[in-house]
Amino acid sequence: MPTAKLPDVAGLLQLHNAHGDSAVISLYGAQLLSWQSADGREHLYCTPEPSLKAGASIRGGVPVCFPQFSGRGALPKHGLVRNLVWQIDGEVLSGAGQDVACARLSLSDSDATRALWPHSFALQLQIELGAGWVSIAFNVTNTGAGAFDFTTALHTYLATPDVRNAGVTQLGKVRFTDTTAGNDEAIHDGSVLRIADETDNIYWAAPAALALQQDGKPFLQLEQQGFADSVIWNPGPAKAAQLGDMPAKDWTRMLCIEAAQIEHPVRLSPQATWRGLQRLTRAG
Repeated sequence: MPTAKLPDVAGLLQLHNAHGDSAVISLYGAQLLSWQSADGREHLYCTPEPSLKAGASIRGGVPVCFPQFSGRGALPKHGLVRNLVWQIDGEVLSGAGQDVACARLSLSDSDATRALWPHSFALQLQIELGAGWVSIAFNVTNTGAGAFDFTTALHTYLATPDVRNAGVTQLGKVRFTDTTAGNDEAIHDGSVLRIADETDNIYWAAPAALALQQDGKPFLQLEQQGFADSVIWNPGPAKAAQLGDMPAKDWTRMLCIEAAQIEHPVRLSPQATWRGLQRLTRAG
């Protein structure tokens, strides 16, 4: 399991279902860190060298980006909530008697968040674990008196035996921005996306379903709802060597395929709720 060295601040929650699938969630950041299907295959990448400093983020699993994606704004990179401790919300359904295991985590604004972003909100993250699949539903509720705008993403790190032999399919002919090449914009040609070096592409109005292949065979299905965009990221060998919280060679063991809402920020009225979901299903 990749969770043995996680920071003490994490507070780990384990889920199991009747089919033998398991998941590990950190209350620190409401971060899904591990998802293993019944055959023992780990589907999420998590660094074996996580930061041990409170206030730092954990590289791997599924970090929650809110209310800002990456550095696209004045807030800290990826927003405010991935390095805060969330609360368990309601009953955790887990064990051999559960066809679908489920846990909900919640977080509300505080003096610390309002000092950086002056809005009132309530967040809920619901993780469901089924037979060969896991889903993450993210709800944002505006609990204040005025509307606010936000961008968001589920920054999903997928585990790959060797990303150089992987491929992302079903992208179609969609517009994308290559942030490694001066934010050049182009139209994807519909081919399988291969990863050989640093990749950081944002696909605008992306397909709701994508697929990951490994060695030319189906490996994982990805579906998203509510999120309009998708991000595909891998640091490549040179950047991975500079990261510090990830072994340099591990760039071959992961690929981020993120459900995101970036190009068109969500405008959320008082007392309204927005919902986004990503579902991962084992293939092959």
